[in-house]
Amino acid sequence: MTIACQLLNEQNDISLALALAALTKANRDYKDRDWRRWLREIFPSYVTQDFSPRHVEFWEWTQRLRPGLRPPALIAIWPRGGGKSTSVELAVIRIGARKARRYVWYCCEVQDQADKHVETISSMLETKMVEAAYPELATRMVGKYGSSKGWRRSRLRTASGLTVDAIGLDTAARGAKVEEQRPDLIVMDDVDGKHDSPATIKKKIEIITNSLLPAGSNDCAILFVQNVIHPDSIAAQLVDGRADFIMDRVVSGPYPAVEGLTYEQREGKFYITGGLASWEGQNLQVCQEQINTWGLTAFLQEAQHEVSAPPGGIWDHIEFRYCDYDKIPDLVRGCVWVDPAVTATDQSDSMGIQADGIDSSGNIYRIFSWEQITSPESAIRKAILKALELGFDHVGVETDQGGDTWKSVYNEVCRKIKEEKPEVLFYPPEPEEPEEDPKIKPFPGFRSDKAGAGYGSKVERNSQMLTDYEHGRIIHVRGTHAVLDRALKRFPLTKPLDLADASFWSWHDLRKSKGQLR
Repeated sequence: MTIACQLLNEQNDISLALALAALTKANRDYKDRDWRRWLREIFPSYVTQDFSPRHVEFWEWTQRLRPGLRPPALIAIWPRGGGKSTSVELAVIRIGARKARRYVWYCCEVQDQADKHVETISSMLETKMVEAAYPELATRMVGKYGSSKGWRRSRLRTASGLTVDAIGLDTAARGAKVEEQRPDLIVMDDVDGKHDSPATIKKKIEIITNSLLPAGSNDCAILFVQNVIHPDSIAAQLVDGRADFIMDRVVSGPYPAVEGLTYEQREGKFYITGGLASWEGQNLQVCQEQINTWGLTAFLQEAQHEVSAPPGGIWDHIEFRYCDYDKIPDLVRGCVWVDPAVTATDQSDSMGIQADGIDSSGNIYRIFSWEQITSPESAIRKAILKALELGFDHVGVETDQGGDTWKSVYNEVCRKIKEEKPEVLFYPPEPEEPEEDPKIKPFPGFRSDKAGAGYGSKVERNSQMLTDYEHGRIIHVRGTHAVLDRALKRFPLTKPLDLADASFWSWHDLRKSKGQLR
C-alpha cells in the first residue's frame, strides 16, 4: 500500500511538472506570437511609446522569419531619432530568442559603429528580464574547458547558439565566420555617409554586392535601415529603383519625422509652425529640440530625407542677423583669417579675409569682410593691420596652396610693418622685455590650417558653419557686411568662393580654439 501510494505521488509529481512545463511553453509561445507584449515585458525601459505604422511593418516582418525560408528584404527608410537602430538591436534579440535565425552580421559604414551596436546588444542580453526568460540566450557560449567562445566588442556567442558579428564596410567582412556557418541574417544599419562621393558610393556597393551578400546562407534575410542623407546614396538608390541589387525587396518609407512640416525663422532661429509627427516618440516638441540642436539643414536631411540642394545654394534659406559696430558686446577673443591665392592675375582666385570675434555667450560677430584679387603680400598685410586695429591676437592662413611659404611671407610682412610702425612690437614679447606700454600693440601671432587635413570639401566646411547661422548665433556687423552676404548667398554656385572659405576658418577657429583679446 505504501509503495503504491509512493508510486501514485511520483506520478502526480511528474504530471504536475509536465503541466507546469506545458504552461510555461504555452506562455512562451504566446509571448513569441505577440511581439508587442514581448517587447513591453522584456524591455520595458526601451519601449515606452506606442508603435507607429512603420514600427508595426518592421516587427511584423521580423515575426514572419522562419528557419529555411528566405523572405523579401526589408528596406526601412526611417528618420534619425525615430527608433531606428534601437528597433533593430531589439529585433536581433527577439529573432535569437525565437531561434528564427542563428548567425547575424551587423554591418555599418565603419567597424567602430558596428562594434557599438553589438556592445549595445550585449548589454541588452545581460538584463535581468532576458536572463529570467531566456537563460541560455543571456549566457556566454563556453568551450570544453570553460573559456568564452566569443563575448567581446565585435562578437557575441550565446549558449543558445545565437552569434552576432560586427562588420564594418571598411573591413569588408574579412575573416568573419563561425566555424563553417554562413550568416542567415544580414543587417545593414547606417552604411551611408552624408558626404559620400560617387566613388565612395560605388566602392560601398561593390563591398555589399561582392563581399557581404554572397556570404549569406540560402535562407539569408536582409534588413537595411537608413535615412536618406544623400541624393545618390545607397538608400536613395534602393528607394527609387536605381539599385540593381537586393531586387526582392519591400521598401518601408521613406517616413519623415513630421508630415507636412512648416517652419519660420524668427530672430535668426527656426521654429516649427505646423505638421503632424509620424511617431509620438519623436513628437513636434522633440523635433523642435532636434532643430535647436542639429540645425534646420541637418534636421531636414537627417529626419525629413530632404537632400536636394536649395535652388540658390546652401545659404538660400538664411536671413542674416545684423548689428551696428557700436552695439558689439564685450568680446572674449577674436581672429582674422585669410583664404589666399598664390598669384594676382586676372585669372587668379580672389583673396578672402574675414575678421570675427566671439562674446562670453558664444555668439560670433563678423566684423570685417574683404574679397579681391591682390598679391599674397598685400592680403597678409591687410589681415595683420586689421588684427592690430581690433586687438586680435593672431592671423590665420589656409595653407593648402603654398604650404609653409606663407609663414615666410607673414614674417616678411611683419618686418616691413615694423619698419613703418616702430611702436608695434613683435608678438609675443620676449620674457626679458619690460612690461608693455599700453599704447604699444604687439604683433598678432601666425596660425595655419589645411582643408586637406580632414575638413572635407568647401561645401562640407560651409555646411558645418551653417548650423550656427540656423541657431541665430552669428551676427553680421554693418559696414562690410554686404560683401559677406553676397559671398555666402552665391556659394557654392558662383565664384569667387574665397571669402566664404575664409569665414569658415575664422568660425572654426573661434568655435574650436582658446585665446583672449589683448
